[in-house]
Amino acid sequence: MNQEIENAISELNENIDELIKSNEEKIKQIEVNMTRNESNTTMPLSGNINGDSYRKSGFDEYIRKGVDDFLTKSLSDKEGSSGARFVPPEVVLRIDEKLKLLSPMRAISKIITISTNAVELLVDSQSPDAGWMASGDDERVETDTPEVQKIKIPVHEIYAKPKVSQKLLDDSQINVEEWLTSKIAEKIAALENEAFVKGAGDDRPQGFLSVESDDKETRDFGKLRHFYSGAAGKFADDKTAVDILVDMVCSLKPIYVKNAKWIMSRSALAEIRKLKNEDGTYLWQPSLSEASPSTLLGYPVIVDDNMPALAAGTKSTSIAFGDFYSGYQIVDRQGLKILRDPYTSKPFVEFYATKRVGGGVVDFGAIKTLKFEEKSE
Repeated sequence: MNQEIENAISELNENIDELIKSNEEKIKQIEVNMTRNESNTTMPLSGNINGDSYRKSGFDEYIRKGVDDFLTKSLSDKEGSSGARFVPPEVVLRIDEKLKLLSPMRAISKIITISTNAVELLVDSQSPDAGWMASGDDERVETDTPEVQKIKIPVHEIYAKPKVSQKLLDDSQINVEEWLTSKIAEKIAALENEAFVKGAGDDRPQGFLSVESDDKETRDFGKLRHFYSGAAGKFADDKTAVDILVDMVCSLKPIYVKNAKWIMSRSALAEIRKLKNEDGTYLWQPSLSEASPSTLLGYPVIVDDNMPALAAGTKSTSIAFGDFYSGYQIVDRQGLKILRDPYTSKPFVEFYATKRVGGGVVDFGAIKTLKFEEKSE
């Protein structure tokens, strides 16, 4: 009897092993079929996709030779017949990382990605009141209702047109994908960062310097607060300079202090580095390592050449201070398109890359500016 039981168990185990092997083979076959199907389906504009799969699918071949059979259906330009292709998400991610390194404003501002042509944000123009809970039957004090304002930030098209010789593209030892992403990032970063600082907001993002401002502590919604240096293109004197910089720091509310930073032009930094306290110590302190930036009154200093240059006798707004992560919003439209053009700039191959980006101030209490001019009465 025991032998019969053992035989039955042995036979059952053999059947289980065969069933497992059969299922494993089926699963492998399903995975193979899914891989084949993915090459013929629409590629999403976001997601984690291995970069090697793009090289295998032909993105590298498209750059080098113009072979556009890499996910053609999903990458074709649906808005027209220009022949532009959507850049693979993994490549777009690398471009975005380079943009953040090249653009000072991207490094300190908040960034969101959208799939539409604009984003609408609701912000409180007046913070709601709060109070302690009343004990017993005491009447609770009514709090004020916050005023909500709507801010709309549209995205605008920006393009870059790097070009290269076909001979370089034919060199298999050169990483043309890395070259292309670097060139696109360099050209786009220079244009968009300028717009984030002083763009008019018509066909490009609105820069924080183009926002209306007032020197009063209490201002209408939509206005930044500015301070005066006391003279056109310079500080009136060293003592005035120290006092104004301290006033700018102390004017910032505590909720913004943690992420506060200075941003200024290189010529403005040259003047700042000369300022001393009454005890003879410099206000500006140099960086001790790459990980820790230089500081002014204890806050990091960001040098941005898109800030207006400082020149004696010329009015300018060359310094700003605040929490730009809370104050300025950068908006990226999902996706980046590229068109390979071997005809326009012969014997060079030109790559026409386009993306959509927007930007604007969303918290008008988080950023302060310094105008190098006399205060007008």
